[in-house]
Amino acid sequence: MPPFSAPTPEDEEPEEPPRGRRPYSSPTAEPEAEPRRRPRRLVNRPDKLVAGGPPRPQPHRPSPRGTDPGAEGRDDLPPGVVPAGVIPPEVVDPGVLPTGVVPGSWFESRDAAPGEAPAADGGHGPDGDEDDDLPSRARPYVAAPLPVIDAPPPVGATAETRHADREEDGGEPGDEPGDRPEDRPEDRPEDRPVDRPDDQPEERPGDEVEVRRVGRPPAGRPTRPDLLVASGPPRSGAHGGRHHRGPAPSAVRRAGPVRGRRSMAAPVAVVLALALVIAGTVIVWRWNAPGEPALRLAAGTGRSGDDLFTVPSAGDGSNQVLNDIAAAGKAVVAVGSDTTSPTPRPLFLFSPDSGRTWRLGKVSGGATTSTVRRVVGGDGRWLAIGGDVSGGVSGAGGGPGGGRGLWTSADGLGWVAVEESGLAAFRDGDVVADVARTRSGFVAVGGTAREDGGLGPAAWQSSDGRAWQRTDLRALDTFDLRAVVARGDTVIAVARPAQGDGSRVVRSADGGRTWRATGFQLPEAMPRAGSLAVLPERFVLVPTRQRTIEGDVRVYCSPSGEQWAQCGSIGGLGGESPGVESVITHPGGVAVVAQAKLDSYEVLTSRDARTWTKRAALAGLRGATLRGVTITQSGTLLAGGDQAAADVDNQLVLLSAPPRGEAARVRLTDVEGLSRIARRTNGLAAHEGRYVAVGSASGDAGIWTSLNWKSWTSMSLGGPREQELDDVVHGRRGWLAAGSTQTGIGVTEPLLVTSEDGRSWKRVPAGGDLARPQDHARLAVTAVAAGPEGYVLAGEDTGASGTTGPALWFTRDLRKFTRSRKLPQGGSGVRVLDLTANANGYVAVGAAGGGDGERGVVWVSEDGVNWKARKRLVPDGAAAAGLRHVAAYQGRIVAIGTARTQGARREFAAVSEDDGATWSTSWLPAERAADVYDLAATDQGLVAVGWHGTPGDADSAAWISQDGASWTRSDLAKDRLGGPGMQWLAAVTVTGSEVVGLGRSTTYDADHLILWTSTLTSGR
Repeated sequence: MPPFSAPTPEDEEPEEPPRGRRPYSSPTAEPEAEPRRRPRRLVNRPDKLVAGGPPRPQPHRPSPRGTDPGAEGRDDLPPGVVPAGVIPPEVVDPGVLPTGVVPGSWFESRDAAPGEAPAADGGHGPDGDEDDDLPSRARPYVAAPLPVIDAPPPVGATAETRHADREEDGGEPGDEPGDRPEDRPEDRPEDRPVDRPDDQPEERPGDEVEVRRVGRPPAGRPTRPDLLVASGPPRSGAHGGRHHRGPAPSAVRRAGPVRGRRSMAAPVAVVLALALVIAGTVIVWRWNAPGEPALRLAAGTGRSGDDLFTVPSAGDGSNQVLNDIAAAGKAVVAVGSDTTSPTPRPLFLFSPDSGRTWRLGKVSGGATTSTVRRVVGGDGRWLAIGGDVSGGVSGAGGGPGGGRGLWTSADGLGWVAVEESGLAAFRDGDVVADVARTRSGFVAVGGTAREDGGLGPAAWQSSDGRAWQRTDLRALDTFDLRAVVARGDTVIAVARPAQGDGSRVVRSADGGRTWRATGFQLPEAMPRAGSLAVLPERFVLVPTRQRTIEGDVRVYCSPSGEQWAQCGSIGGLGGESPGVESVITHPGGVAVVAQAKLDSYEVLTSRDARTWTKRAALAGLRGATLRGVTITQSGTLLAGGDQAAADVDNQLVLLSAPPRGEAARVRLTDVEGLSRIARRTNGLAAHEGRYVAVGSASGDAGIWTSLNWKSWTSMSLGGPREQELDDVVHGRRGWLAAGSTQTGIGVTEPLLVTSEDGRSWKRVPAGGDLARPQDHARLAVTAVAAGPEGYVLAGEDTGASGTTGPALWFTRDLRKFTRSRKLPQGGSGVRVLDLTANANGYVAVGAAGGGDGERGVVWVSEDGVNWKARKRLVPDGAAAAGLRHVAAYQGRIVAIGTARTQGARREFAAVSEDDGATWSTSWLPAERAADVYDLAATDQGLVAVGWHGTPGDADSAAWISQDGASWTRSDLAKDRLGGPGMQWLAAVTVTGSEVVGLGRSTTYDADHLILWTSTLTSGR
């Protein structure tokens, strides 16, 4: 039977073929009107042809099987099967149907008329009667290719004979029909209806046969030209039926979709299977569709928290200092630092009118220090240097002096931090002590770390303050340089001598490009910044904090910096004065500042450094320190410093004295953006609908509670000095918040408070294992966690030697605290930064080492007292790493840390499913710099918060994950969460689908708290 037609029982009406494009048809299909035919295309490729010819009369055969012993033909084949080796007949397709498409009307049988002669192109078989079985027809038939199979062997053939026949036909021994791919009916697509042409002329006997290409067969159809399918009228016999001519081989039987009468079981089963597959695919796609993640975090809403998170206090907790003042013409710049927690900033104050009015400077760019030490400038070029103090030297190189900091300005108002690329000349271990303005640019002096631990001399020069070159000073027989001054491009500096005491003078005649030591060494003068000045005709050196036996201060001068001699002295200082604090250059000469008493200073001036007169008395400065002095072009004296106020405040001091008047304080509270309140939200937790946040405000520890996150109740612990709470947790015995408090100058002890209901809190006495050892300067708690058995606490302990190590405690009842005495490797060099509790006990994470040697630390404990270390963790491809946050989630431990790779910092996640024994890591998505400040886990997933962007100009960000390994970032740039300056989220908690976070929005002149609320939903 044709392989593309399903057998249909004779008593069943044939289905009406669709109109238009015709399907493959059965030989019994009713003829239709001839459609218009397309022009034929003649080809001569026998492997792509079908053959046809005019109708031939069919001889009468009594039996479909035939028993004539003289017949050499094979009629025991199934319908349409041609024995191997038999040349198939040529067939002409009257239309443009693809190979294998058999319209039913072409197979309508017609009995040969009596006496009608056979067609001229009669049999094509080897014995001439191969086509005796074919029906006569008014129209040609189409040979439809069938799967390649062998004809059944004649009766009596043996297995060996069958194998031999298959080998002769090119088959492999043992191959059975249907075993080859081309024999499998499931590889064939559904029949495709096609248009029938209606313009083909009628063929007559004797016409020359046209041969044409009939097109490609449908997908999956075999293209073997030696296998044809013929169809004709039904034969008589036991195997009657529309297409039966006797038993068919299994391959042919399998070629049809069903056997015998049509059954609905198989189609129904196929449809159900397909439906299940499609439904499962849709479910999986909806589950894991990349465009629609299963876990979703709404952008949420950001609200101001300035009025929510405050506590009653006597001060504001600010810490501001002025370190230096410089004037050029009418422009005056005062510089210092604002280290008010938690957003320190470099401090620039600018006056365009010789100190009458002041405004906050405009600062852009990022620097690794918030301290500005020195400022110089004029004529459109200003430079400021900064860094922490180390041995009296301000650092700009990240070594002993702390973080780097260089800023430039064209007008003294707007300042831009020098990029890291411009600081390539400054090495790790360099410190910058002083800076001077030269005719060709700027020169800076300081020191560089040596192998013996000391500081060798170092100097740098720049034409614009943004690109610097390092000068080789190895030939100088000195230690580090401490002060510098310039007249034109002649530069003078003082250094510590390699041999002896006092100061050694070195000189450069080319703007600091080359240096040499002079023969002048002053034993009585210690080199300090502020000990050099310059007059139009001479250099001046004044020993600082050094008086003679007579109580005077000697002054030394040099015309060129080569030869030095005493040129004058400063007398008349009070008996309580330690001497001169600093000497400055101003348009009218030079001036010195000397402390007269504990609460007063004196300013003396001179035009030639020989004679000195008192310029102003600065009194009423109890608890104040003056650090910078200048005199403007108009003669106004300006002095700046700082003064302690209350027990937690340090406020700016700025004095102004006109040429003929008394000094008075400058009112700085009117300077917009200058004042800030110290407030910080460090930890956030939720339990049974109650939220508890902890931190500090105005220098006191703060606790805030809420039942709906919209309104908060604040509580202050009070007490002297600075206090702060760092973390909070709820456990089996209620709430526990922990932090630290300053009990004395340079002394810090643990601060713990507890509550059963989150409303009333009480302080835990710092006794027993919580007590600070007498010879230790600092013992603080920074992280807490709660498990079924109790609470664990982690912090740091600074011993008598100054080294800091980890400290851990455990408590079951919040009354008795047990400190872990035996830590892995003694805890040497380890910082424990976060804790969590899981089914196996407790987990602590942190870091060990620093720089490129930093490694992630994981400790685990079953009881909270005895800890053991896991293998230290560094992500693949990273040079160093540390773990910052940890959470227990669905039987896993998930940690987030920071790694250093290719010179940049990157945030990463680490997941362990075996209690920290092994870890898998992945990078958090971040196209730019990022930092994570907190991590929270809930049944639906994980939420991490922080910032993403450029340091100094970044927006709040959140990351979510359902497995701890794959994370999605959400940039939060609306409702105070984004904008100019820095915005970040510092704490987060999740209860149900409700997410609450606390953060900050800060620019150079503004600082605000943020309350962020959102929802976390899961599609699973």
